[in-house]
Amino acid sequence: MRSGSAGHDKDRALSEVIGFVLILGVITAAFSLYLIYGVPAQGRENEILHMNEVKDQFVAYKLSLDSLFNNNKVGTSVSDSFTLGTTGGFTQGSNSIIPIMSPVSSSGVIAINQRTPETLNISSYSMILDPNVHTSSALSLGVSTMINSTPQHIYVNISNILATDLQTATPTNYGLQMKGTGWMATINISPRMTPYMKSTITTSTSSTACTSGQPTGTSGTGSGTTYYCLNTAQGTLYNGTDISISVFKNNGSSIQSLPVYNTISTGNYTVDIMDPAYGIQSIMQYPDTLTLSNTLYIYNHTNNNAHITGNGNVVYGYTEGTYTMPPLALGALEYRTNNNYWIPQTYYYQMGGVFLAQNDGNITWKLPPEISFSNNMTTNIVTVNINALTLDDSSTGIVGGNSAIQVRTTLNSITPLPFAPVALGRANTKWIRIGVKTSDDQARAMWKNYFTETAMVAGISNTTIGNTTTESYIIINGIDGSNGIYDINVIASNGIYSPSVHGVGGILQ
Repeated sequence: MRSGSAGHDKDRALSEVIGFVLILGVITAAFSLYLIYGVPAQGRENEILHMNEVKDQFVAYKLSLDSLFNNNKVGTSVSDSFTLGTTGGFTQGSNSIIPIMSPVSSSGVIAINQRTPETLNISSYSMILDPNVHTSSALSLGVSTMINSTPQHIYVNISNILATDLQTATPTNYGLQMKGTGWMATINISPRMTPYMKSTITTSTSSTACTSGQPTGTSGTGSGTTYYCLNTAQGTLYNGTDISISVFKNNGSSIQSLPVYNTISTGNYTVDIMDPAYGIQSIMQYPDTLTLSNTLYIYNHTNNNAHITGNGNVVYGYTEGTYTMPPLALGALEYRTNNNYWIPQTYYYQMGGVFLAQNDGNITWKLPPEISFSNNMTTNIVTVNINALTLDDSSTGIVGGNSAIQVRTTLNSITPLPFAPVALGRANTKWIRIGVKTSDDQARAMWKNYFTETAMVAGISNTTIGNTTTESYIIINGIDGSNGIYDINVIASNGIYSPSVHGVGGILQ
């Protein structure tokens, strides 16, 4: 090629084009590297922060529901917010003005009762409250009766009170004594007698007739003189008859002649000494022996009050035997993420616990469910506490999107499960089986791990923990381990909530 000014200009222009193309290549490479590495890293960070926020929101939701249950706020509602996606909560990076340079925002779904059906199943050998069954044993005068658990009632009966027992001249006194270890109660028919001073005037023809009284004057003269004397004496006025109770415990008197029935009439009367006002139930020991006897028997009439009779009976409002509770549908409130850069995760609330499920097949609890065990080595009693906090299965729905939504939850009811209450240091159950039925393999593994860890921490050794194809379960045989004695105390109740979703998310169902 011939050299010259025109050729020199062409060579220079070509080098400028090549340089510009190389600059574009560098810029393109930088953008590509940012798109490949920077944008996913920013998106991953956003989604991790968002999932931590979702966890905190579920913890707050659990605490809100616990506060309703623990304070017995039946009919009260609470509202909790959940952020479905990263758009509303987190920045998209410094280059968010260029859409392609920003992480794609994630979205999520809040679902109510959309998990596969899961139920809580309880069976046991227990004392079960039964309003239609009243197991009782009679109390006769002078005959001791053994009790092994807290009675619902201990009745003391006084029968056949007649009109002659309530007459003004000679009202009847009669009493019964009920005695146990460390306490005693007396139930008395007690006339109310008001003392007063009464005066009488006597006459005599003797001047010394007033030695016991005060002379008031005379009339007549000589041997016909009449002497008047004023005599005073204490009398009592009958104002009616009461039935009263006196209680002696802890080596002292706690209640003295407290009226149970005022101004009684003829007939029969019953006193329940298990009334909380008398304070006897709190100091009862088991096993114990009850003895009913007469404590006061004053004969005022010709028939010597033989018509009045005293007896009693101990009433247990429960049955003893194998009990199987109808399955309780647990329900769940869950958040399912649609993460683009981070592991897909699902948080859900169930049975008072907060759980995390991941696509790798693992489910773990962030906050434990409301099933707990404790072991008292002093009393040899294992305590099982179950707060079956369930979501009403008629409450359903799915809301998806990436905006903020609100879940409003109402506590519908709190129902104690029918395990008989017992005194401190006593038990109502010989063995208990607790199971959670679910078709989710990962959930079954998680429940088995929870039962294992909770029993181990409580130091309960006589347990059987396992899985079936549909259920995880724990069987507790108490400290004795033989199923022969009552050494497990079950305290259980069912709280039912109704959740509903409010917000601007897209309603899928």
